[in-house]
Amino acid sequence: LGFWQVKVKSVSVAGEALPLCDDGDCVAIADTGTSLIGAPRQAAQRLHWLLARKVPDNPSEIDCRTFPGPDLIFELEGSDGASVNITVGPEDYSRATAMRVLQSKTNSSQVICRASLLPVDEDEVLGPKAWILGEPVLRKYYTAYDWREQQIGWALAAQPTEDTEAVAVHSIYGAPPAEPPTPTQVVV
Repeated sequence: LGFWQVKVKSVSVAGEALPLCDDGDCVAIADTGTSLIGAPRQAAQRLHWLLARKVPDNPSEIDCRTFPGPDLIFELEGSDGASVNITVGPEDYSRATAMRVLQSKTNSSQVICRASLLPVDEDEVLGPKAWILGEPVLRKYYTAYDWREQQIGWALAAQPTEDTEAVAVHSIYGAPPAEPPTPTQVVV
């Protein structure tokens, strides 16, 4: 196939299981080349709604990765039949920049934080219920690929500390700005 594929037992948001995987034929691939989380097209819109968050007080700037939201949990089938839960929080799946929705009829606006999701079309090899566990998952979890046993090991990856006293020893080019981003405006 060219992909490391795992069986998905269920996908849930804030305790609500998505019915798409109820019959046990969902799969996921671990893909370091995908910068988003891929969701089967038939579940993508519902997932967007479940992960979207209205931000109170219409702030002019906000980093949505710091705004609270529900967890997205992938229950994967382990090699011994046991489950492995992969939990991705809003700090992992959120777009940094919010969206400001302007209602032209009422002249009101609402700031919305959204998830970084990619709709995945049906694939003849993977089928219609394929998820892609891209960078938001693989930044949080260390994965070990066992070619002989054809399995993937998952563990929380060590994350850098947020020591404000630390002295920078390198420069990051193309890093996002330190200040919170301004929401993108959409007029409806």
